[in-house]
Amino acid sequence: MSTAAYEKWLAARIPVVPEDLAVKHKELAADPLRFLRGTYYLWLERVAVLAPSVLDGPQVPTVGDLHVQNFGTWLDHRGVRRWGVNDFDELAWGPPGIDLLRLAVSAVLTPEVTISPKRICRVLLDEWLTAKPGPAVDLADAGAKHLRALVPKPMRAERYYGKLKDGPAADPSVLPAAVRKAVTVPDPSWHRRLAGTGSLGHPRLVAVGADIAREVKVVGPPTCEYVDVGLQPDDLLYGRILSTVRGPDPMRRIDGWQLRALSPDVERITIESLRPRAVELVLTSMARAAADVHGALPHHLKDARRYVGALPSGWLLEATERLAADTKAQYEQYAG
Repeated sequence: MSTAAYEKWLAARIPVVPEDLAVKHKELAADPLRFLRGTYYLWLERVAVLAPSVLDGPQVPTVGDLHVQNFGTWLDHRGVRRWGVNDFDELAWGPPGIDLLRLAVSAVLTPEVTISPKRICRVLLDEWLTAKPGPAVDLADAGAKHLRALVPKPMRAERYYGKLKDGPAADPSVLPAAVRKAVTVPDPSWHRRLAGTGSLGHPRLVAVGADIAREVKVVGPPTCEYVDVGLQPDDLLYGRILSTVRGPDPMRRIDGWQLRALSPDVERITIESLRPRAVELVLTSMARAAADVHGALPHHLKDARRYVGALPSGWLLEATERLAADTKAQYEQYAG
């Protein structure tokens, strides 16, 4: 299943930005992790072939496109700075094993990770099976000390908003009236913005004021409609998950567009080159954050944990090694 075929399917459903797709193609050829991030459609197909048992079992709200760079900081509606899963474009009902597997594979593919695939899988699985789900972690809590120490220092505000204004000018008239009304940036300048990997090609605009910015992006259809492996989209999940984890404010969907705040203190922790203990602590927090999403309906998570806990020892490691090797092979074929 090729990238060209997927992009043809996507272009029949939303307006795409050809020059941004060209950037995406270069990103995909950069390294295996970015290739994984940008080819969720291929991932679903390969899981169905190489690890079909991962798609079995009770369903929970799944992130779908989960990976180690899909976590970050934000301010919630009360101004609390939190850290957790920060991208819900591919939310769907599905088995939690698919999130655990993709997260483990992304950690294995991350350059200069200092712990073994076996340890990565053990840390993720042990924490996911026992974590108490709830709101995303408050970075001011005592238990978040390891995360606070690793969150990068924010860029100076004037430089951050200035860089957003460096983007090419954009015409906001393409936006539905309800989206423009929701932006609420005084006297904004509008710009195109490149961000992410998998969503490159989706129209993305940013309204920038003196000390405030709002991004709007076409959401597009869920990838599990293109590759049917049993995941079930549900429009009600988005609001429910954001409420459960106390997600970013503002962050909502309006007329097919996603609105979110941009600010210099929205940061991501990377695990490249961290000491082994730090890698384990961050992966532990990632597993907890995944459980926060999966546990939005606690009885569903309870059933899923019972099922996953009864699986044969080593199932996650075996699937992770198989999919990591396959992703590298697919990347090498793509990059030429």
